[in-house]
Amino acid sequence: MLVSKRFLRDFAYIANLYGWSTEDVEDAKAQTRANPAEMCRYWSQLAAAHRAGYAQTLENNFMRVEQWRQLQGAPPDKT
Repeated sequence: MLVSKRFLRDFAYIANLYGWSTEDVEDAKAQTRANPAEMCRYWSQLAAAHRAGYAQTLENNFMRVEQWRQLQGAPPDKT
């Protein structure tokens, strides 16, 4: 599976942010290979949201990323 350098940076950012183990990374890679269009988009959207201030906290009732994106004015994900 060929992916862009941007995707690789996004994936690495998420893995480091969440402190994924080697096993976690391999599992995420397998999920991404199984459904590349959806998962590549998800990882990139998640990375972008975190860079823009997204976080799941008690104060925001552990808001999901899609809800946060909509509140920021992003169009709903069609996946």
